Amino acid sequence: MEAGWLSGILAFAVALGCVLALVPLIRRLCVRWKIFDQPGHLKIHGEAIPRLGGVGIVFALVAGLVSALHGAPGRAPFFVAALGLVWLAGFVDDLRELGPAFRLLAQIGGALLVYAGGWRVAFSSFPAFAIVAQCLFVILFVNAFNFVDGADGLAAGITGVIALGYAAITGSALSAYGHAVAWSLLGACLGFLIFNFPPAKIFMGDSGSTVLGFSVAFLGLDFIGGHGGGGAARSLLFAFLIAGLPLLDALVVVTRRVIKGRSPFRGDRGHFYDYLLGAGWTARRVAVSSYFLTGFFVLLGWFGMSVGPTRSAILGVGIFAVFVLSTLWLGARRGAMKHSRYRVQI
Repeated sequence: MEAGWLSGILAFAVALGCVLALVPLIRRLCVRWKIFDQPGHLKIHGEAIPRLGGVGIVFALVAGLVSALHGAPGRAPFFVAALGLVWLAGFVDDLRELGPAFRLLAQIGGALLVYAGGWRVAFSSFPAFAIVAQCLFVILFVNAFNFVDGADGLAAGITGVIALGYAAITGSALSAYGHAVAWSLLGACLGFLIFNFPPAKIFMGDSGSTVLGFSVAFLGLDFIGGHGGGGAARSLLFAFLIAGLPLLDALVVVTRRVIKGRSPFRGDRGHFYDYLLGAGWTARRVAVSSYFLTGFFVLLGWFGMSVGPTRSAILGVGIFAVFVLSTLWLGARRGAMKHSRYRVQI
């Protein structure tokens, strides 16, 4: 147990150090090469901000993972290859827009790679069903975290709280790989928040948000793998609950877009944080409140693992209803306010 905590702390320290060292350099290079996230009708910032912070995040994750495994990678290459594929698609999209089909193909490829490595979402005698479930699981998480990266400090802070929720789990709930990823992810997120907390000095871009979503999906898969048999349902529920805020936001947003006859991949300013900003909240207040709400979801997930899926499912449905009603109420209050014209207060 002590060795596991020491390796986790090492992974955290290495990932944190990598981000603190790399992100300022990446920011300077972005300024020199004029790689900016420009203001626009789907943006909440009023000036060009350097992007590509995801480059530092992915290097920090891999460095933390390698340091924690002490040169004995085992199945880790499957995760690293999958992470690299998802990151590469996001990186290309940051430099030049990549179509949704190519991004989805990269996410499916990542899902298949971790499936081949033994991390699987479904225990089924039908491999085709298990593979489809795996792909849908990964796609959902990756895009949910990409959606939530629309305001300063949100994606990194929310992911950091989720990573802490996994890292704090004792016993054999996570494998050595999952434990290393959780601590590395925590270090990378906390380090990046120093540069991304409102007002942000650099954005992570799709190369960062998709990597965060994939890493959280991987942690869910690893956690499910540690609770086979009768514990699979509860562990699956835990994986969804602990990431409840991004997943609920994505579900509400995609459902609304489909109902309106729009593509679910066509962006808008209808996320929960947009409504809060439109209602007069500062960017910092939105970020910190989201961290606390994510912490509540983490506690709910832990509670569900201890009392069983029925009670936690009831609570989950109740929280979903409250989230939807709150989003509708905030949207109504926002009224005729133009999505593309408000400025964010720090």
